[in-house]
Amino acid sequence: MPVEPARPGRPLPVRGSNQGLSMEPEERPAPRRALFCCAPLAAIVAAAALALLAACSDAGPAGPPPTDLAERLELQPLPAMPHPDDNPPDSAKVSLGRLLFFDPVLSGPKDVACATCHHPDFAMADGRELPVGPGGRGLGPAREQHDPSMLPEARNAPTLVNVGFNQFGAQFTASGFMFWDGRARSLERLTVLPLLEEDEMRGNAYPVQVAVDSALERLREIPEYVQRFREAYPGRAARADSGELDSAVDSLAYARAVAQFVRSLRGDDSPYDRFVAGDPDALTAAQKRGLELFHGKAGCAECHSGPMLSDFQFHVVGAEQQGPGFRFTPHQDLGRWNVTELEEDRWAFRTPSLRNVAVTAPYTHAGAYDSLRAAVELFLDGGGDHAAIPAGRLDPELEPVELGDRGISDLVAFLESLTDVPEVRVPDSVPSGLPPAGLHR
Repeated sequence: MPVEPARPGRPLPVRGSNQGLSMEPEERPAPRRALFCCAPLAAIVAAAALALLAACSDAGPAGPPPTDLAERLELQPLPAMPHPDDNPPDSAKVSLGRLLFFDPVLSGPKDVACATCHHPDFAMADGRELPVGPGGRGLGPAREQHDPSMLPEARNAPTLVNVGFNQFGAQFTASGFMFWDGRARSLERLTVLPLLEEDEMRGNAYPVQVAVDSALERLREIPEYVQRFREAYPGRAARADSGELDSAVDSLAYARAVAQFVRSLRGDDSPYDRFVAGDPDALTAAQKRGLELFHGKAGCAECHSGPMLSDFQFHVVGAEQQGPGFRFTPHQDLGRWNVTELEEDRWAFRTPSLRNVAVTAPYTHAGAYDSLRAAVELFLDGGGDHAAIPAGRLDPELEPVELGDRGISDLVAFLESLTDVPEVRVPDSVPSGLPPAGLHR
């Protein structure tokens, strides 16, 4: 199924496409010719040539060749996907995980699935400031809450494309930080936690203490799921047959299957990736200028570093807060503090990857910035839009930077070059018989 625009009026590029990206002709130096004239005349001709070049393009003199630029900035491609030793990649697991991802049977009221907030039409995010879970109707920005007892989710839903590359510190590992506050350290853990949250998938159907068991019991009552779990995990099926396990359908097998589907959501063929791989024409002139600013004057690479363009650390940016907040902190989301209760972690959030940032608006943990340019300007202004956060608590890296209108446009153009959304087809049906999330909207 082709990927559709993430927000009205914004084309969403897919593999091998520069659709939606600003394009400028690349400046090239004037051809060299022998001048058979006196020195003053040669100087006049040279000056005229320089003036003509400046008039024809506002991009300034050409910099070093693109391949030299990639080498000078030490740009690196994405590595091989890390997998846990006890959950190696397997097509049967990925296929099972895909069905579970789109099946609303796992939610308390059977009306929401993982794909409701991470949908292919919206680059595996949802295009909303804050997601609407159980009790909602519609999909993406058009989704609305129809259950007055439910609140929207506390934080913006990031894309799941490339989330399998999340790091723990400087290490690419299967135990990378997940969620805005880093409260989980692997995809296997991430896939289970939404079943517990009232505003994500549990709703009011049952208490949190029995949420996972209740969802699994539903799967055990569906013959096709039982068969698929047994085929994906023959060793666990044998242990279930011997009585060592109650069933091949358990929380461990569920988590591993969904995690493997999420790891299959790899996007590494963006214009930026092709430039890093050695294609000098993969980026436009504006994008190359933006890349230089990103690593230079703008200082973005101080935190958005490496192949995932994130240091996976926790920083106090002071982005505007909206929505209900997280874990009983109304309108004052305390971020990493909810996990560590360390004062230095108050208001700190994990640095998000910038891959596919151009097609996953709105931005920041509360989705408070609707356009990519607005998000860029927040950081160039030095952050600090949240009135409750003292200026002294902001990350010291956040110094105001003046780039001018053209510099900001170049920086945004570079961020657009990070777009590569893999095509993901919504299943025509799922084993529960319920309508797959977002099949017809």
